[in-house]
Amino acid sequence: MDEVVGCEAFLLCISEYLDDDLRAEVRIQFEKHLKYCVNARAMVHTVEQTIILHRRAGGEEPMPEAVHERLRDILEKYARGNE
Repeated sequence: MDEVVGCEAFLLCISEYLDDDLRAEVRIQFEKHLKYCVNARAMVHTVEQTIILHRRAGGEEPMPEAVHERLRDILEKYARGNE
């Protein structure tokens, strides 16, 4: 992702951000967005907590695709402001 402009674009970068795989200039934009956007901070926190809970439950295997898709759908809806 070349540019983070809003929560929808931001959402696409969360995984790379948490895996520390964002290019430096994109990471800077991402972190600027985090500073002013409560929704973005909530999304990152939610994904982090989901990962933690998955690992605590013995989740060495990747998250099932259906669960991954459901989580992404929820986060995309949240990013659009349609809670």
